[in-house]
Amino acid sequence: MSALLRGPWLLMMTLTSSSPATSSAPPPTPTSRGTPMRIQLRLPKAQLVTSEDLDVRVLLSNESATPLELPDPFRHADQSLTYTVTGPEYPKGHDVNHHAVISRELAQPIGGVVAPRVRLGTGQTLESVVALQEWLPIRKPGRYQVTARLRAAGVDAVSAPVEFDVMAGAPGPASVGVMLGGGAYSGMSAVWLQQLEGRSLLMQAVFVDETDEEGRGASRRTSKVLGTVEPGASDAMAPWTNDAPGGEAVSWTLWRNGASLLALAPPATPQTPFRFDLEAPPAQLIRPPLETHAGELFIPLLGAGGLDLRLIRFQSSMDAVHVTPGKEVGRVKLNSVPIAARATLQPASVGNGISIILVSEAPGGLEVQHVRATGAGRLIRAASTLIRGLRGLPGSEPGVWIDEAGRVHAALVAASLKNPHQAILMEVRFRSDGRLEAPARLKPLTDLPSPARAAVARHCHQPHSDRTGDVSWAILLEDGRLIHAGNRGAPVSAEKPVAVPLELLDLLQGTFILTTDPVLGPVFVWL
Repeated sequence: MSALLRGPWLLMMTLTSSSPATSSAPPPTPTSRGTPMRIQLRLPKAQLVTSEDLDVRVLLSNESATPLELPDPFRHADQSLTYTVTGPEYPKGHDVNHHAVISRELAQPIGGVVAPRVRLGTGQTLESVVALQEWLPIRKPGRYQVTARLRAAGVDAVSAPVEFDVMAGAPGPASVGVMLGGGAYSGMSAVWLQQLEGRSLLMQAVFVDETDEEGRGASRRTSKVLGTVEPGASDAMAPWTNDAPGGEAVSWTLWRNGASLLALAPPATPQTPFRFDLEAPPAQLIRPPLETHAGELFIPLLGAGGLDLRLIRFQSSMDAVHVTPGKEVGRVKLNSVPIAARATLQPASVGNGISIILVSEAPGGLEVQHVRATGAGRLIRAASTLIRGLRGLPGSEPGVWIDEAGRVHAALVAASLKNPHQAILMEVRFRSDGRLEAPARLKPLTDLPSPARAAVARHCHQPHSDRTGDVSWAILLEDGRLIHAGNRGAPVSAEKPVAVPLELLDLLQGTFILTTDPVLGPVFVWL
């Protein structure tokens, strides 16, 4: 495939998260030696945040009177086109080319592979896009410049330098959205708010499980600014979805501003989002929002005061031309304020049904309620059960998973009522009709050496894994240390602050928890 096609293959072939070890060579002045060739570099914007992608559009123009034939400079085997970045991260300048990046990524060297030759007629332009931030990661803020140099077929040409500024912001904790039943390689979306010079930026990154024999785990593929949102924004969330990758449905992003729920999907923009205004700020948005393959976004929430469960729906499509208001489609009254809640969506093979698990304190233990929503969103209390001998842990979020048979599995990390320092894993299962299937199972976990700040339980939802349905769990202590299912000794300290609410995911290589890098934002850490 010629670089003239500018397909996504280039981005797929050049992903990396580590710095290359190439050395810099002083470039010539911005002129061509030999046959005239003009190199232009174009950036989408001149200011970026440290966690944002830097995609450089490269144009090579033959300004000579004769055609040129040269190795395709945008193929992975090519070493003729070199990019140099200079700035606070690389004060002496740092060089990189396609060959160096691919050689670093592949387990086997690509020596002997020759890039195909391309013919560039007089006045013709060869063009491609380079994901430079993935080739040369930039973590330090400041002013940078990038140049490109081509040395091939008697040509030695260098572009004029292009400058850009990288700014540091303050990333907040991210919310992770996954595709139910999509498998390990379907990707995960992370959404967060980043504060920068008094502005709130809505950020999004896509991660994939790139586990191999080196055990790399969850790697960031792309990261971008979705837009600036109004001051006071909070609760940025990525939905869980049962829509297949590359499906027809739109992709949603949710955030809140006071009593207003705001959502982004075509044709909305951050300045004119989908909107639903509540009477008062909700007591809690129940995670995660749920996106169906019909283009719907369902947001379960606890109303002000916490005594009513409500379900809000947005809907759009790829060919929609109007931003329509959200709609409340379900509401049920609650007898007590839940201390923990979680929602999930059926696999697409089963339907679009929603299950919400609510946990409340009750005399002698914890009450677990299962509330179901029909395809239209109407809420129905399906079942409740009292689990005796338990008390809640602060910030503990249940895990909820619906299997291919339609059974609902719920799990919660709680504490013993008699011994508050004893952590216990509670598991309960409901039939496909929503009713309780069997008494809850209780499993002692560990003694807590200090008070808990947050906890989480998650089911492995990978459809073809030998761990499907297994429960992982983690407890974040107030001193910042972690206790988790794979921990056999003392609590461990994470390299970066753990994101709260906790995000725990089962991938091919094992269990990962989400942390917040002060520069890059969300980073998955292998437990």
